[in-house]
Amino acid sequence: MFPRDGLLASHKLAIKYLIDNGYAPLVVSNLPLGDKDKAWLTEHTYKFISRPNRGYDFGGYREAFLTLGADAKQLDYLAFFNDSVWFPVPGAENWLQQAEALNVDCAATVSSFGIPKVDFDRFRDIRWTVDTNLRNFHYASFALLVGRNVLQSRAYQRYWKRIPLSAQKNRVVRVGEIGMTRFILRSGFTHGTTYDLITYDLMSLPAALNRMSDEQINQIARNLVTLGTELATRTLDATLSTLDATRSQKEREDSIQLILTVTARIGIAYVLPGFLYKNYGFNFLKKSPLGMNRSDSDIMLELGKILAGPDGRIIEEEMLQIRQSKGIEGVTDKTSVAPMSLHKE
Repeated sequence: MFPRDGLLASHKLAIKYLIDNGYAPLVVSNLPLGDKDKAWLTEHTYKFISRPNRGYDFGGYREAFLTLGADAKQLDYLAFFNDSVWFPVPGAENWLQQAEALNVDCAATVSSFGIPKVDFDRFRDIRWTVDTNLRNFHYASFALLVGRNVLQSRAYQRYWKRIPLSAQKNRVVRVGEIGMTRFILRSGFTHGTTYDLITYDLMSLPAALNRMSDEQINQIARNLVTLGTELATRTLDATLSTLDATRSQKEREDSIQLILTVTARIGIAYVLPGFLYKNYGFNFLKKSPLGMNRSDSDIMLELGKILAGPDGRIIEEEMLQIRQSKGIEGVTDKTSVAPMSLHKE
């Protein structure tokens, strides 16, 4: 974690979630902690470590793994999480139970950059085929679960010992997030995502969209999170005013192709948070869109408002704090994604 404002209520929720699922939390803070936070962590975790922010999240993962030493080989599972997301999300599925149920050596939430990309303004050309051999294909590292076969591998031990600690974020992604995925693939370990478990295959995203009503397609297309990507925003601004899925089959198909293109280029966990949560009980919400721009921030806050109970209010309050810190204040001006029933296919 990177607790810029100290240990947050959402950090404590995540730690409690791990304990409730039978896991022993080993917390790595990439910033110094105050005495009160240290006392809380001493009482509620297996161990906590404070370290300089070298290597970002993968530097923290490496520190934790090397701290475990030979004990890692004795574990049934080792789960990695970072606080770039809120989890658990109230009303969502239990991700750790889903990940264990996959019965693979390495389980993730979703994958990214496995779809051959097209330019945003050529969205009609996208073909939704997943290719794990693409250079930047990787499993999202905000939540990973590795099992005994991986943990007992000498090559996996060497991977963590040799991973360089870089101050360049792009390099950390390359050798960390992408690097660990490439290691799992070339080593022959079994792997998969919990999104695949629910929908059977990432290939099912077009099918899932095809089952949506015309009104829902319009809502989804108008609530895509783009992380402020200029070319994506420019295409959406130029295109959405000309598309209405209720008007014709052609405009419906174009709307779906647009959704797929933005998703493939940026990543499903960023682009479709409401779709994932409301349809599949996705248990993670990315934090970065809250501070990117007003549009992305409003979309996320509208989702935060529907989260139930005290835990939902904790996440909503932290969303508001991020907005305030980035100078994004006031009520949202986005139309929220239409409610969808939570279901398994």
